[in-house]
Amino acid sequence: MERRLAAILAADVVGYSRLMGADEAGTLAALTAHRDEIIDPMARRYNGRTVKLMGDGILMEFASAVDAVAFAVDVQCCLQERNQDVRGERRIDYRIGINVGDIIIEKGDIFGDGVNIASRLEGLADPGGICISGTVHDQVAGKVPQGLEFMGARSLKNIDEPVRAYRVPVSRELSTSSPVASASAALEFAPPNLPSIAILPFKSLGADAEKDYIADGIRFGISATLVQLSGLFLVHAPVLNNYRGKDIAARSVGAELDVGYVLEGAVQQAGNRIRVTIQLTDVEARQVILAERYDRVLVDIFQLQDEITKNVIASLNIKVVANEIDRIWFSRLTNPEAVEFYYRGASHFYELNKDDNAIARHMFEELHRVQPDAVVGPSYVSATHWNDAFFGWTDCAARSIDEAADWAKKAMNYEENNGIGHAIYGHLLLLDGKYDEALATCTQGAELRTSCPLAHGLLGLVLNYCGDADAAVKSARMALQLEKVYPAWLIDILAAAYRDSGDVELSIPAAKESIRLNPQNNDARLILCSDYALTANRDQARRVADEIIATEPKFRLSTYAKNQPYRNPAMRERLIAALGEAGLPD
Repeated sequence: MERRLAAILAADVVGYSRLMGADEAGTLAALTAHRDEIIDPMARRYNGRTVKLMGDGILMEFASAVDAVAFAVDVQCCLQERNQDVRGERRIDYRIGINVGDIIIEKGDIFGDGVNIASRLEGLADPGGICISGTVHDQVAGKVPQGLEFMGARSLKNIDEPVRAYRVPVSRELSTSSPVASASAALEFAPPNLPSIAILPFKSLGADAEKDYIADGIRFGISATLVQLSGLFLVHAPVLNNYRGKDIAARSVGAELDVGYVLEGAVQQAGNRIRVTIQLTDVEARQVILAERYDRVLVDIFQLQDEITKNVIASLNIKVVANEIDRIWFSRLTNPEAVEFYYRGASHFYELNKDDNAIARHMFEELHRVQPDAVVGPSYVSATHWNDAFFGWTDCAARSIDEAADWAKKAMNYEENNGIGHAIYGHLLLLDGKYDEALATCTQGAELRTSCPLAHGLLGLVLNYCGDADAAVKSARMALQLEKVYPAWLIDILAAAYRDSGDVELSIPAAKESIRLNPQNNDARLILCSDYALTANRDQARRVADEIIATEPKFRLSTYAKNQPYRNPAMRERLIAALGEAGLPD
């Protein structure tokens, strides 16, 4: 049982019994279409999770109140548009209630007063309307469209204290003015035109929590192999950590992440033996297409991992290029100590924070020490130094960059290259002004790692600075589609590419979304400031410039210009001139 704070959304169909009585088949078909075409895509956009579906309602969980309200407004607007040509007796309206509070999570379901209040508020909403609690109002004030209407302090059934209730206005104009909702067009992606898969965290069975890293390591190992296949779309592993410990149906996960297949697994170790069970589900067909149990000695764990991966590839009927087969298998990690260091390192690496990054680096350095002929060690050591330099986890970024470059060059020299070194070293070559070499190296990294957000994101960055903004947009969008939960730094790459390609109307909402995700993100503010200046929106440009100076008082354009490695100096001059017009100091 787990407790946490969350934004809870409860939605209910108005007049469900009447609709079912009049046309059961038509009503069920319409509700399914609403979920598939509106609710599920919007949930992915706003990082929502569908907890459960009832016949006449939906219960959802969001990490932030802003996301929950923006989701609700956009959904109601889409439903209004869909209902324009629907006769009154067939019209399907929803009431939505939203609350922020403590929830209890058990077997994938959520409970508690926070949930009950959301359900009661839903009953206060108008048909097609939204009602939020005072706690939600306090968190979204100034971040969503204004005009929230106070409905008074309401006494709700089975809730001890009165709850402040607010009506949220619903209109397409208000929806698109929301900083979250306006990012929709900039960050909306078509489904991948390849078999797509999400690998959920494998369960670790047994009382020894110390062995959990083995379950993580097997999953990350399978992911690290599949990420290199050109015929597969693989959701990035860290996103899926949100599903750890949750009992959620594979179909629900597939719908939330818009993937065709979901792989689940469980791992149990006893002495020197390990047992792994896996289950691969076809989401659309709602059936398990692969279910296997593997019982091996622990020293054969990488052969086991490769066997699982090969079975998954065969089940998905993926076309594998011949040279990919020789390159991707992990079974060449033969040293038992190296195996342990890899699994421990991987379990920390994907936590994506300073402390875990340092632990991961130590593990990968030890892996390289005990098995220097394996590319895994240098690749991931390089990645940890790159993380330190560009996520601000070091006091000396220059030293971390040098270390990242040295280890990346080592990784690139291995015959069985995994592409990590190419992606990182290509980016560092850009910073040295070696444009052709940077572009060729990053391109090779993305080709070697076809489902890697880092590789595609860095390729997008290099493409933009090299002068191909249209191609940069495609690469950055690919990176974000693989991530599913969008990090601010990747959105910055996309926003800059939109701006430099001339699509300022898409750059503006993307930059706003990045700022929403990371309010201290001056990189996004500088993009937004330049967007406004380039479109002669001087008042807005000056406002954002003031925010930049308030956040970073020592900011100077001369320093910023040195960190904008455009191949064409005219692009840098255009950018700096626009920021200067906004009032930023030289």
